[in-house]
Amino acid sequence: MSRPDWQVSVCAAVLSLGLLSGAAALAAAAAALHQNRPTGSQQVQRLVIETGTSARAIGGMLEREGIIRSADLFVALVRLQGLGNRLAAGAYELDGTRPTTAVIQTLLKAPLPALRVTVPEGVTRFETASLWARAAGIDSARFVWLTAAPDFVRSLGVDGPDLEGFLLPDTYFVEQPTSEEAVIRRMVTEFQRALNDSAASRLEQLGLSLRQAVILASIVEREAKVEGERPLIAGVFLRRLQLDQRLESCATVAHALGVQKARLTSADLQVDSPYNTYLHPGLPPGPIGNPGRASLLAVLYPARTDYLYFVARGDGTHIFSRTYAAHEAAKQAVRRER
Repeated sequence: MSRPDWQVSVCAAVLSLGLLSGAAALAAAAAALHQNRPTGSQQVQRLVIETGTSARAIGGMLEREGIIRSADLFVALVRLQGLGNRLAAGAYELDGTRPTTAVIQTLLKAPLPALRVTVPEGVTRFETASLWARAAGIDSARFVWLTAAPDFVRSLGVDGPDLEGFLLPDTYFVEQPTSEEAVIRRMVTEFQRALNDSAASRLEQLGLSLRQAVILASIVEREAKVEGERPLIAGVFLRRLQLDQRLESCATVAHALGVQKARLTSADLQVDSPYNTYLHPGLPPGPIGNPGRASLLAVLYPARTDYLYFVARGDGTHIFSRTYAAHEAAKQAVRRER
């Protein structure tokens, strides 16, 4: 009796992993056939596969969500059949009621019809609402209201007066029509996924609460223009906090003013606002926008530095200084260049 195609594929995948013989080969094949079986989970998971996501990353996601038993078997099957470049990006609704081989076939087909929406790093919840309104036709006013509705905020596990800072900037695939609640839940869920299991211990080591880390990450997001400077800028701000020095972040002043300016004036630095970190010590009362993954990680894993100051050159990079005198000299140098 001939074996079904999927059994042949599974056994071939086992053999492709190494030269096995005798009882070892039989045992490995039996284990692979078992791993190919459905997990039995009937909970439908909505998963999004981004363009360029590797088979290893997709397999890991499917295993974590209980859709398949083994990411290793998934990768072996995909590689054996040369399907790595054929797995289609997009949104899928999957459960654990089918074998791994069937899940792979689903990922070769067209995904669910979905709208692609990219939310850039650093935008506020108000700007996020406007973006979603233009892209997906949602009610921006309701979006903003929900992000500050106490019961809804608590239901998402966020400790704070609103969701500013907790709406993760990313590229999202959403079905049409969608709702304001669905979009917000999705963004907060992605924020929570972006912080891995080690985040709690790292926050404890840094002496920060999650909300404090998000506030600082939102400032880093606005200050940093060059990817490699994010951990260094985070390190400078953390050092200033530890020394009880004011942050003196231009980004917080711009937020207080409600307008982005190429250069702030002396009068701007005196704006009466709790977000003005030139006047008020410590962190501002809330995030000044929604930080992306890189800025969140920069705060969790800042550079160790003895720098206390930095000034923007105008090309996206900064001059970092250890003393106030050196900082003043750097500012004079930047003015001369301009």
